[in-house]
Amino acid sequence: MMSVDFLPIEAAHAALLAGMHRICFTEPWDEKAMRELLAMPGTYGFLAAEAGKLPRGFIMCRTAGDEAEVLTLMVLPTHRRKGLAQGLLDHGMTEAAAGGAAVIFLEVAADNEAGRALYSAMGFEQVGCRPHYYGNVIDALVMRRPLATIA
Repeated sequence: MMSVDFLPIEAAHAALLAGMHRICFTEPWDEKAMRELLAMPGTYGFLAAEAGKLPRGFIMCRTAGDEAEVLTLMVLPTHRRKGLAQGLLDHGMTEAAAGGAAVIFLEVAADNEAGRALYSAMGFEQVGCRPHYYGNVIDALVMRRPLATIA
């Protein structure tokens, strides 16, 4: 993986996060949605950036009680396949475990082969399916991973 820093995201990043989300998703979250999510209790995340350069990706998660959820994870297209998503997910899981979560969940589009492969390689298992979730066409696979080995 390239040398990057993982910086905590803040409400001041909402416009940046929305712009990055728009590049990566067909149903992106706008700045207002980002601000609202970041204002929710238990929400946290990280930007992946090389020193002095624009961010390459980010993760946003939420912890409630002993469960955590990856709300969104994305890496800009020109920076994929360099280990950034894995690094972001590692940071998200570590923060979730430190916050008391015993398990973490996420959703991934059934046709996102790269995402599914990454999550499976990182110990996530499919535990559910939400039919026609994305664009009323593509199923969302619900995946789960225990955090007992993270600390």
